Amino acid sequence: MGLETVETIMGIAMVLIGIVSLSLVVKAKGKLQEAGELKNILGRCVYVIIFLTAYSIWHVIREILHLKKTYGVIVEFPEYVLISLAYIMIYKTAKTLYNTANIFENLNK
Repeated sequence: MGLETVETIMGIAMVLIGIVSLSLVVKAKGKLQEAGELKNILGRCVYVIIFLTAYSIWHVIREILHLKKTYGVIVEFPEYVLISLAYIMIYKTAKTLYNTANIFENLNK
């Protein structure tokens, strides 16, 4: 089994993990009755999972169809956009978690 095959298998596995993760987070979010910080954080996690899964889907398609050889490095651009959006959402989520932790810390004083 060559490295390309291993990369494709791993990429497909990541897509499947992303889809299952998205399903679980959406179900968890739906179980929360009231809007609140946890629901807000789960909503942001949905976007992170969507961006990461879309990145994996694009990467697998690009590798299977050898798009980089056909069209050049321009086909990597969507990957950079998707991973950048994921990191932006991770940052926003981390900031929300930090602010929420500060609120709880102040309540316990």
